[in-house]
Amino acid sequence: MTCLENITASIAGWKDLSLVDVLGYPSFTVWFNFCNFNCPWCQNWHVVSGSERKDLTIKEILDIIADAAYLVEYLHVTGGEPTLQPKALEALYACVKRKNLLKNSLNTNGSRPEIIKDLITKKLIDHIAMDIKAPLSVPERYGKVIGLENAYEYVERVERSARIALEKLAFVELRTTFVPGLLMVDDLIEIGRELRELGCADGCYYVIQQFNPSETIRDERYKRLRRIPEEAMVRIAKRVKSESGLKNVYVRTIESGVLEIK
Repeated sequence: MTCLENITASIAGWKDLSLVDVLGYPSFTVWFNFCNFNCPWCQNWHVVSGSERKDLTIKEILDIIADAAYLVEYLHVTGGEPTLQPKALEALYACVKRKNLLKNSLNTNGSRPEIIKDLITKKLIDHIAMDIKAPLSVPERYGKVIGLENAYEYVERVERSARIALEKLAFVELRTTFVPGLLMVDDLIEIGRELRELGCADGCYYVIQQFNPSETIRDERYKRLRRIPEEAMVRIAKRVKSESGLKNVYVRTIESGVLEIK
């Protein structure tokens, strides 16, 4: 585990205090640029495209984190896809651990299981939030959601990443953004069943996220979609919990943040 403060990371920005990125805990959130998926509904296209980009050394990022560390419990790195910058990601996590600043959290699309396994093996991350974009058993649907024609290889990688996380970490979030027109309620139920079969139980949380149209979305069609009301999201999540058999199901909405489904 090497802390290399001179390594440079390409980031879009940061938020000193986030209450929605790590389930139940405040975090300092950093957005890493670039992604290997091409989701047409991506709400962080400015991050993915690099149109908002700052090249900072790990030391510069650490100095910013240190000023806000008293407010939070986790450093949460999201994107884009952070594992596309593996050296910078490992260096940042290693330096945070060495300085005993915070616990570390990673938000990933799960496409690079070898990077995830390496970070876990080196005990550099304490929490992982992984996107499960669509049912893993339907690669064609997965490909449509992530904007890539051939998703068979990616589906296999995502499943492998989920297995690694569930086997090795005590705190795992698996997330699906419910995008109208791309996913149906039955898809969410199927994802829930698949996650239960993968071993999502104690210490694993399935979070169904409300899709929120915004000007930062790449495809104009998705900018015009209506947000599903919170009440409807809760009803859907209750059905997912009942029919999938998952123990821990949550909803994340813009209205109320994170809600546990009883």
